[in-house]
Amino acid sequence: MAKKRRKRGRRFPLLVYVPVGQRLGNLGLLLALAGLALWGFAPRMFGPPIGAFPWRHLLLIFPLVGGFLFVYGLATRHLAYVQCFPTHFRIQTPFYPLVVSYRRVMGTRPVQVAKLFDWEKDKRARSWPKRYWGMTAMAVDLKSFPMDPRWLRLWLDPHLFLPDGIGFVFLVEDWMDLSQEFNGFLAAYRDRKSGRRGARR
Repeated sequence: MAKKRRKRGRRFPLLVYVPVGQRLGNLGLLLALAGLALWGFAPRMFGPPIGAFPWRHLLLIFPLVGGFLFVYGLATRHLAYVQCFPTHFRIQTPFYPLVVSYRRVMGTRPVQVAKLFDWEKDKRARSWPKRYWGMTAMAVDLKSFPMDPRWLRLWLDPHLFLPDGIGFVFLVEDWMDLSQEFNGFLAAYRDRKSGRRGARR
């Protein structure tokens, strides 16, 4: 009996989005609290509303925006991940999902975060937890991107891109598990492709 093909792999959260979510969450919380405080003290500071229009209630926009940022910041940690499928892998980010076929993949390799990114020059990466700099990530070398890389860089975190070539870098909690799963799906895909070419001969 032929081995049943796995439909999908596990979701591996992308750690580069965790600090982003924390910053957005903290900003949202401060904005919400400040907006509520301003709304509450507005009558004492500025007097009663001018005419019949309750202009004070416009200040509630700040708590609403702050609440959205706070919830979004919390969700960001769970919305950003990489996942394998039989014919492709998916990079899911809070703003943009990207599907990349295995036919574009040249190979994978482990990379040291501290050697890949420059802490002194990379201002965004300075907000990362210190443990990130001692971690190993998995790099995926590609023949080409599925679309214009300038467009992708508008939507994806810059630390998802390999700075020394064409491809992606995935910083996850367990790069070995991701590498094993990714290469397993990749090998199965290539075996199927080889089998089809052999059958046509």
